[in-house]
Amino acid sequence: MTSFFRSMLLVCTLLILTPTALLAQQDMQTGTVAEAVSAGGYVYIKLEEQNTWLAANAFEVSVGDKVQYGDAMEMNNFHSKALDRTFDSILFVSQAGPVTAAGNTGQAQGMAGHGGELKPYPKSASALSPAAGEIAPLQAGKTIAAVFEQSAGLKGETISLRAKVIKVNQKIMGKNWITLQDGTGSEPGQKLLATSQEIVAPGAVVIATGVIKTDVDLGYGYEYEVLLEETTFSTELE
Repeated sequence: MTSFFRSMLLVCTLLILTPTALLAQQDMQTGTVAEAVSAGGYVYIKLEEQNTWLAANAFEVSVGDKVQYGDAMEMNNFHSKALDRTFDSILFVSQAGPVTAAGNTGQAQGMAGHGGELKPYPKSASALSPAAGEIAPLQAGKTIAAVFEQSAGLKGETISLRAKVIKVNQKIMGKNWITLQDGTGSEPGQKLLATSQEIVAPGAVVIATGVIKTDVDLGYGYEYEVLLEETTFSTELE
């Protein structure tokens, strides 16, 4: 590959990371509930037609109900601590709810994924930013505002914080790029970009742990005051 084509490839991948990049929204799908189990603030639903399991924020649902869902991501070999059960395949959905007579649906935020292989199903999605005070700060952790304010002293340190997953871009330069917000900070220091070999669902509230890197220059004018590298994710809700 010539240096020209390598340069063009890098430019194309970096464009995906710009704040103005738009992520496609997945069309809503419907199914009939064959089984439903609530645990840990979430509802796990088995669909009759597809023989597929879904996971979404809890809402009232019964066997035989019609549900609608979208913005789904598939995880293989997922173990739910709340249910003490491993699913061969499960879809984490950022939109889900009962189908009314008018065909309307409610919305629910998706869960974080841990372990196994997570892939878009079929498209990634973005989520709304949290309001100030919406995300409770992690005890003994940092906020995104504090990370930017204290970035010089935190360089090279491993920190943890609780935040909402706003956007996910997978497999760029060998990493997943995940935008986090917690309702703290102000432009441009209200969003923290994390890189990881793990993947999480847009809309999930997660505990992110990673190493602070500062003044990162990826070339072609793409510079980041702070990045959270080698990030791992967990949640207290499982």
